[in-house]
Amino acid sequence: MMYKFAATKNNRNRRYRYANLFRREVYPEWSRVTIAPKESQVSLMLEIAKGWDGPFGILYVLKVPRGRHKEGRYESPQSCSFEELERFARQFEDYLEGDGRHHIWFRDFDSGSQLIYDNHDLIFAYGDEERVVSVLETNGFKEGKPTIPDPHVHCYNQQFDAEEDKIMKYFDWLEFPLEDHDYSP
Repeated sequence: MMYKFAATKNNRNRRYRYANLFRREVYPEWSRVTIAPKESQVSLMLEIAKGWDGPFGILYVLKVPRGRHKEGRYESPQSCSFEELERFARQFEDYLEGDGRHHIWFRDFDSGSQLIYDNHDLIFAYGDEERVVSVLETNGFKEGKPTIPDPHVHCYNQQFDAEEDKIMKYFDWLEFPLEDHDYSP
């Protein structure tokens, strides 16, 4: 079984799963909901995004390339409908959930709301937090404090190398260098 993220204990790596938790984080300049799903991260992101008006944008952040591509931030060249966003997400769902070489962002251009699914299997939701929390509670999530295990590893699975190539060919991506925050949780 392939997975993107593992906790290390007694020199052994074991897949790490969260317990369907969320945490509201409020700061003077911004706020977000940190979401720690046990599984089905892409489906949850789509359920949240379905309530947005759109149009949508996609940002694919390739941190650790395993093929001929280079690390960077790859932005969809034009906005898309929810149906197009969903088609993209479903096509690459196994890769996005099963490999730790990347982050994926979905953005609603109208409201500025964003969902960021990172390589620690966490989702960060910015915008319309009340609705996000409502979706989470409807799906059985509980308020808590998601914690990234220490130590841990990110898994870059050879079986997904062809998917990296396919996602890089999906759009004529706009390419930008990685930013400092792409390296931290």
